[in-house]
Amino acid sequence: MNSDQAKKLSLPDLLTKLGHSPVRVRKQGNELWYCSPFRKEAEPSFHTSFIGGKWIWNDFGDQGGTVIDFVMRYENLTSIKDALAYLSDHFQPGLFSNPAPQPSFSFQQQPDREAVENFLEDRQLELIDARPITKPLILSYLAKERHIPSDLARKYLREVHYRNTATGKEYFAFGMQNQAGGYEIRVASSKYNFKSALNARDITVIPGSQAEAKTVHVFEGMTDFLSYLVLTGTDTLPEDAIIMHSLSSFPRTVAYIRSQDYQAVKTYLDNDKAGEKGTARFQTEFGSSFLPQGEFFSPTMI
Repeated sequence: MNSDQAKKLSLPDLLTKLGHSPVRVRKQGNELWYCSPFRKEAEPSFHTSFIGGKWIWNDFGDQGGTVIDFVMRYENLTSIKDALAYLSDHFQPGLFSNPAPQPSFSFQQQPDREAVENFLEDRQLELIDARPITKPLILSYLAKERHIPSDLARKYLREVHYRNTATGKEYFAFGMQNQAGGYEIRVASSKYNFKSALNARDITVIPGSQAEAKTVHVFEGMTDFLSYLVLTGTDTLPEDAIIMHSLSSFPRTVAYIRSQDYQAVKTYLDNDKAGEKGTARFQTEFGSSFLPQGEFFSPTMI
């Protein structure tokens, strides 16, 4: 990330990540007022405005400037290089270059998964590495948007770095390794619903703590699985779990279930048209041993 790219980042997005919410929103979302992030105050004296294609800020008790100036003041940094490194840790490179303001800061429900899924065998995405999660952006997104605590995220997910071979640009996401040795990935953003697979698409099987379990739990996505653990107050299921990562993995999921000695199949699919269609397919395949559990998830938990 260079200085020009950094100046186009959304300061309201950064303030939200840092735990600051606007007190007043004016000019159709182009001007936002906050209690100063630099000190305690009852009346807002800090505001940021979208002018000339970028966000600028002014604090009446302090100074003003660009997103870079804000980071240097907020983190007490002395070099632009350090500020750019800080912003790279808080923003997925390339995903927040369009800073157009939004009139509402309420959570927007994501469209059906199939509409945002992006995986082709010949897609020009190259795995760089997968490592323990350290990026604040990933942990903040999972905690604030999905209510998944950091220790649980670190237990089951990885910080995946990858490259677009067509452009040479590098990115990071959170992901889970699948049975084929590839990684199913998703960006840590509620605005950019990009998900894909690196190297290969496949299901993930997570063994339960109970030996020779007779029930298998089937989840559509990795965050569904983690949300279920949060809802049930545990970090490990007694029975096996399968994460499909995509409804297109239905044949692979069925084949794996049939290869095991399960007596009950519980699915946790979305309460939307795609999820209902998937549930019906499982019902056809497994009959009386099929136990749908879709009521655990609302449409906004996908």
